[in-house]
Amino acid sequence: MDGAVTDTQMQAQQSRLIATAERELSAVASVVLGERFGSFDRLETEDLRFVLVDAQGSSANFLVDAIPMETGVIAGTAANTTSDHYIVQISDRLPTEQLTRVLAHEIGELIAVRDRSSQGLAPVRESLLDQGAEIGDRRELSSQDRGVIGELNWLADRASAPELPEQQRAESRAELSALLDQCGMRPTSAITEPDTYNAEFRAAQIRLLASAEFLSYDAENLVNDLAHPIEHLSPADATALQASRDAALRAQRQVEAFIGRRDVTMPLPGYDQNGLPLPRDQLEPAAAQWAQYRAQVGDRTVRALEGQLAAGRLPLRQVVIGGGASLTGRSPDALLIDGAGRWHLDPGDGIVQSADQDRDLAQWMGVDPYAAVEDPRHRISIHAVRIWEDQLATQGDLVNGHARLRLGRNGELLAEVRPLGDDGKESATPLWVACDGTPSIATGLTPEVVPGMPRGDFAVESRGEAVRLIGDRLRELEGQGTAGAGAMRAWLTQAERGGADTRTVLDALNSPASSALKDALTAGLEPDAATRMGNCFTALDSTQKWESAREAAPGRALLGDEVAESRFDAHAAREWIVVGSGGTAVANAEIILIQNREAHVTIIGSKPPPALQHQVQFPAMQEKYGHGENGEQRLSFVEARVGAIETYQDDQGVTRFQVPYVDQDTKERHVARGDGYVTSLGRTNPLPPALQDLAHEVRDRGGEISGDLLFDRDDQYIGYGLTFAVDGHEHRVDVDGAASWQLPREIFAPEAGVQGELNRMGVRGLPSETGNAAPGFSPIARQSALRARAVAAAAAGDENAVRRNSTVPERWRRPEPSQAKETATTPAPTPSIPGSHLWQLGMPKGPTTRPTAPTRQPQQQPPGQEPPTPTPTVGMGD
Repeated sequence: MDGAVTDTQMQAQQSRLIATAERELSAVASVVLGERFGSFDRLETEDLRFVLVDAQGSSANFLVDAIPMETGVIAGTAANTTSDHYIVQISDRLPTEQLTRVLAHEIGELIAVRDRSSQGLAPVRESLLDQGAEIGDRRELSSQDRGVIGELNWLADRASAPELPEQQRAESRAELSALLDQCGMRPTSAITEPDTYNAEFRAAQIRLLASAEFLSYDAENLVNDLAHPIEHLSPADATALQASRDAALRAQRQVEAFIGRRDVTMPLPGYDQNGLPLPRDQLEPAAAQWAQYRAQVGDRTVRALEGQLAAGRLPLRQVVIGGGASLTGRSPDALLIDGAGRWHLDPGDGIVQSADQDRDLAQWMGVDPYAAVEDPRHRISIHAVRIWEDQLATQGDLVNGHARLRLGRNGELLAEVRPLGDDGKESATPLWVACDGTPSIATGLTPEVVPGMPRGDFAVESRGEAVRLIGDRLRELEGQGTAGAGAMRAWLTQAERGGADTRTVLDALNSPASSALKDALTAGLEPDAATRMGNCFTALDSTQKWESAREAAPGRALLGDEVAESRFDAHAAREWIVVGSGGTAVANAEIILIQNREAHVTIIGSKPPPALQHQVQFPAMQEKYGHGENGEQRLSFVEARVGAIETYQDDQGVTRFQVPYVDQDTKERHVARGDGYVTSLGRTNPLPPALQDLAHEVRDRGGEISGDLLFDRDDQYIGYGLTFAVDGHEHRVDVDGAASWQLPREIFAPEAGVQGELNRMGVRGLPSETGNAAPGFSPIARQSALRARAVAAAAAGDENAVRRNSTVPERWRRPEPSQAKETATTPAPTPSIPGSHLWQLGMPKGPTTRPTAPTRQPQQQPPGQEPPTPTPTVGMGD
């Protein structure tokens, strides 16, 4: 935080805001909804949740919180029209006295989203109640406009409330008058400038007519009194309006000076050569054309790099490894190395969120998600996602391939780049690039957990972690003079890096010659450490069973990512078992059911998390494939804890799979059997593959690796950073994207609890009711865009633009309910943060439902319009 405002003070302000919202929300909702209002009932939960019931008995769920937000934003909303949950998040910088007006705006906006979506209507893309908006023939109001009307209704209610002191009524009247300027309901030009004045007058009249049916009785009367040129207002109203205009101008200059340099021009994917969103019926062919164009850009870049290397010049480039939604933060000047993964390979219908749930993409990726769907409640087309990513990827130099960071002969940081051929295989001959500045890694979700891995307080989540922990213990024993410890550690290290199978590793550790050494691994350890060492062998045993099952049943024992990336044959089995009950497991089950119409899938795991009910995919999938009245009865659920994979031979000698379980209700023992097995039990937490060779080289040379969580100056998480210190050099690497939410356990020790803090922050920032999660597509687009802004500000000399923390900032930890009550009436410190009062200026209050219109053409003409001629090193707009 800046100035004298501490995290503790900001947490106290969160408590005040939450307590005030609890007290005032029902009154605000009754004013905003008017005759439609029924009740607003508080639920008995730790966080602030309400059920809004309208006059017709229809209900909607609201969650309200106060959290850290980026400068210039005072509130954000999430509209989950799938499960009728609506989230209102307030910036914890907001002065408490301004809260009710902000709540009025957000409730008005969300009710408008709900009304529109319930009819299957796309949102109005351009706001009408904006002083700078062009009117034309438009008369419809956007959801943002309806939020403004919510403010007008609330301010009018306050201005005419006899129970309020006269000063408060006058302040509300002045605020409403100032708001009329911002939404273009009165001319602001002088009457002595007739051309400009007359145009503004006509526009104001159109806005007033369009708004009339939504204004309350008090608001209509007050607007009629105040929606006039300043020259025609009463002296008191004119003086108040002029004071508001003067204050707004001063504040706008202050804010522009503070945040203007942090703005980064973001590409605008998903548009045609005329700056219009691509029509839905053109998405699939356009995706194929953009994929071809991406390949051409990649080929041209590879040839340019090969030419430099052939001439004896080592290219020096800013390096970005990995893509996906994190491409929103990629600089066009950087060399992108990306194998076009996850969403380019996914055989499903689209991402699991609807256009309504991902409407924030308009702000952070510059795309219009509603242009990609027929109904705003439908899932966003996979073809649209591929187009967006390819357009972002081709904004600069690109290699379609993979890369690993390595140390050079003189300790410099290099990228070993291996382009992918048409067959999808890596080139045998790498390209070498010297890294300029801090490389960025965004290689997506981490590998999945193998069944049977020990969980709990002393978890060991992978073979790699088991070998590392055993190796660390062997190093201790070597230092104590234990015979054979050093040799065994060296052998294990080589076996792990060389890809030896797990049976070979276990045979070496369990051999009679190693029995004394194996006993020494746990001798003298504290009970907790001994338990974890034992869990290392459990992890190795489970991995060995998994490898054996894959060998015995090729193509039928699969990691979930193999299904998600279409690296499998759905017809290889008919009875599929999917272990794990989270979003990934459900998505994999859907892919199998779609691709093999004869298949039956049994999902086995804990009870499906409530978050799934808030997504578009899961309820529809249950209805279509489940055992309901109209279901196909091809999808079943079993609640059970899953151990290591078990196989057996059937009567024909075919390897099949079984999962013993106990019925949760009857407590009877059963066995689920199948001829196909998919594990989707969760993610491991290793270093990204692009960094593993670098880590080995640094440690082999006696170097050290340390890590920090990265936040911008507004305490928004932008990834984690690693420092590789070796031979007098320090190399920094930043990890962005979905991978940044899985902290590598070898750097961030599990017992420190940082991963848990990060998880809790992610859930608070994106509650499950949004239908989203922190590593999801839209949230990563936002995170990476914020990271780009922070990095640009740091490069410009702002020392606080990127902050390296050992843990999550205190203000992200939810205040205790008792603390909220204690601080509800305590005066709040005034945050010395420029922009905390931007609501008075008509500045953006948070994510909008539409992207900003393109101000210039994309760097490339869309494929199929003109022959693409990509030129490496040419940035967007050059």
